[in-house]
Amino acid sequence: MSTEADIDDSFYSRQRYMLGDLAMRRLSKAKVFLSGLGGLGVEIAKNVTLAGVKALTLHDTKTTSIHDLGTQFYLNTENITKNQNRAAASFENVVRLNPHVTVDYSTTPFDCESDLSFLLQYQCVVLTECSLELQIVVDQFCRVQDPPIAFIAADVLGLFSFLFCDFGENFHVIDGDGEEPEEILLSNITNDNPGVVTTIYGTRHGLMTGDYVKFRELKGMTALNGSVERVTVINSNEFTICDTTTDHYGSYINGGIATRVKMPFNMKF
Repeated sequence: MSTEADIDDSFYSRQRYMLGDLAMRRLSKAKVFLSGLGGLGVEIAKNVTLAGVKALTLHDTKTTSIHDLGTQFYLNTENITKNQNRAAASFENVVRLNPHVTVDYSTTPFDCESDLSFLLQYQCVVLTECSLELQIVVDQFCRVQDPPIAFIAADVLGLFSFLFCDFGENFHVIDGDGEEPEEILLSNITNDNPGVVTTIYGTRHGLMTGDYVKFRELKGMTALNGSVERVTVINSNEFTICDTTTDHYGSYINGGIATRVKMPFNMKF
């Protein structure tokens, strides 16, 4: 799954449609360390494996108990009788979920004083059922790496739960809202500096100053077709773009669609 051609559509077709090939390729290169195979941990293990990461390590130091049977769907009374470690007992079931993912398990304990260099092989570390002190130590270790190792801590405590994510000091965002880009039908573009764009029938364009749009299907002023322009909002159905007074642009005739373009940006934490 390392290239677009390698993505197994018989296995990932719906996910590929939802996430896109870029996300799928990044997933296919990721190695994940997951500690804690309780009710939450096993759900994470299932979803991460089905998502198609490169490799997953299941880590747990606890043996199966009667309390696990209410939430951990891969454990049973036989695991209790045999005094089996939860990661070891869940291993075979997780492996069967996805033949494209390499899964292993570890029962080696680690604490705040341990050498955490074994985590350097992973791109993401997930801790569940873990003390706050250990969460802080592991998070600090992951954050100072170059590039940072993505760190996630989560747990479910009865009716309450928490989730903490640390993906490093800088986070590159390629889609700020996850929504489908709006398509705006146009009725006019003036030859002005800046050019004024008007929507058809006074339809609200839903844009904000600083947004970007890409034009297509314009008749007249065809030089704008395919171009991406920064928007300054005038009102709910008008906005300005670049200088359109030069002969290069010509005169607007009719038609045209402006689609909002999602520009990538960086967030700093």
